[in-house]
Amino acid sequence: MTNHTPLRRPSQLPPASKDHFLGLTGANAVGTKAVAETEDRIRKVIKYNAMACIHGNVGLGKTFAVHTVLRRYAPDTTLRLRFRQSPNISELRGALWRALDVAGEPPQSADLCGLHLKEALEQQPRRILLFDEAQWLGKTALEYIRDLWGDDAQRATTIFVGTGNIRQKILGCPALHSRIFEWYQFKSLTPGDVLAAIPAYHPIWTGTDPDLILYTDDYAGHGSFRERF
Repeated sequence: MTNHTPLRRPSQLPPASKDHFLGLTGANAVGTKAVAETEDRIRKVIKYNAMACIHGNVGLGKTFAVHTVLRRYAPDTTLRLRFRQSPNISELRGALWRALDVAGEPPQSADLCGLHLKEALEQQPRRILLFDEAQWLGKTALEYIRDLWGDDAQRATTIFVGTGNIRQKILGCPALHSRIFEWYQFKSLTPGDVLAAIPAYHPIWTGTDPDLILYTDDYAGHGSFRERF
């Protein structure tokens, strides 16, 4: 008899080559304090099948950090959902249906669709629901995700990543807010962070006068990789 090893499901995380910070030829990934803090929190929520919210202003590296950590700890069990505009519940259910690779089309009945989604979650151990650009999720969508998180038997690690107002949105959903196990807010790089990170980020900055690096940050970068470096 021939042993058949089940095929691993392709990762839903984008390849590292698609990360914004590495789109510049010669750029390197840099292990900042924020990346380390993000790793610590994600490791905890994976361990306890809990919820986390990683938030902060645009361009500070939230998605980069989360993707980097999840590629290390859960490359094949992360279900990534990203929205460019506010999804209604039908769109949210459809996105979850496709991410979970449920056969067929989502039922029109909300209750039946929800039942199938919960069953699919139960059948996928150690799954992680990653909601990127979570600031687009409305209160109803956030409450639906909280309900889907469910009880211990079907609980999925859930990570929200979004800009500043995602925290306020979650605060407006007390049942969800009470279940957030870990929070982390990204902030602009400090001058010390800039001096430590930028020479390692790209060879063009290697050996550059520290005062010039700080001047460039003050004039253009403002503590953000995305905007200027």
